[in-house]
Amino acid sequence: MKKVFTLLCILALVSIVSAEETKDSQQAPPLPTHCVHGYSGIFITPTAYFANPAAEGEFWGKPSVSGSFAWMRNKNYQSFAVTENILGNIELGYAIERIGLGDWPKEVREATGSKIDKKGMVHNFNIRTMVIKEGGLDCEWMPAVTTGVHFKWNDGLTTLNRQLGGTCDALGADHSFGTEFTLTASKTFVGILPRPFILSAGLRNSDAIHTGLFGFAGERRTTFEGNAVYFLTDKLLLAAEYRQKPDLLDQCSAGGKHLIKAENDWWDICLAYILNDRTTIAGGYANFGNILNTREDNVWALQIKHEF
Repeated sequence: MKKVFTLLCILALVSIVSAEETKDSQQAPPLPTHCVHGYSGIFITPTAYFANPAAEGEFWGKPSVSGSFAWMRNKNYQSFAVTENILGNIELGYAIERIGLGDWPKEVREATGSKIDKKGMVHNFNIRTMVIKEGGLDCEWMPAVTTGVHFKWNDGLTTLNRQLGGTCDALGADHSFGTEFTLTASKTFVGILPRPFILSAGLRNSDAIHTGLFGFAGERRTTFEGNAVYFLTDKLLLAAEYRQKPDLLDQCSAGGKHLIKAENDWWDICLAYILNDRTTIAGGYANFGNILNTREDNVWALQIKHEF
C-alpha cells in the first residue's frame, strides 16, 4: 500500500508539471477546488458546483487532480484526489487519504503494551449528480442542488483492531466500510456586495468516525455542513467552512492516559489563488478539535489543484 500511495503522489505531481500551460479561452476558471475526500468543494465540505465540467454537447469532461496537505500539532495528513465529469452534471471522484498518528501509538503502547501502526488510510469512491441546475425550474432564485453517494474503505482498521485485541469493535469502530449520502445546495449572489459571493449548505448521512480515517460505526447520523466564498479579486478568493461531526466512537482511557476523546466539529478559513487557467493553489487555517488523544486546534493546510 505504501508503494501504491507513493506512485499516486508521483503521478499527480508529474501530471501537473507536464500538462500544457494554456487552455481554451472559453474554459471557465479552475474552480471549485477539491474537497479532500475526492469531489468538488472547499477543503472539508462540498459545493454543488463541479470542477472542470464537460463542454456542452460533449460526453466526457477532462480530469482534475489535487494534492492536499495538513500539518497539525501532533499529527499530519495527506490526500490525493482525481475527479472526472460526465455530461456536465455527473461527477465521479476518488481520493486516497493518509493520516500520521503522531504520538498516539506511543501512548497506546505505554498504556496497554500493544504495538500499533503509525498511520491510517482510507479510500473514497464518489458519484455526485446535479439534480437541479442553478436558476432551474423557471426560478431565478433556485440554487444548484447536488446529491452524492460516497463509498469509503478503511484498509487498516482490521489490522488495528487485531493489534488492540478487539478494542476497536468494543468502542464502536466495528466496520471497515461505510457509505455516505450528501445533499448540497449552492447559490452565487451578484450585486449585493461589491463582488460576487457563493453560499453552500448541505446535509450528510454517515456512520464515519473522523470522516472514516478511524473506521465506521454502523450507527448512522445526519449532520449539517456549509461554506461561504467571497471573490476578493478575479483571482483571489476567501472562504470559510463549517462541518458538524457525529461523534460515534466511545471515549477511552487506560494507564492514566485519555487515549480517545470526543470528536468535535470542524471549521476553517482559507484563501485560494488562481495561478492560471488550469491551476489553483489554496491555503487555510483549521480547527479540528480532538483527534483521538490530542486537540488539533492549530492546523495549517495547503492544496494544489490542476485541471487538464
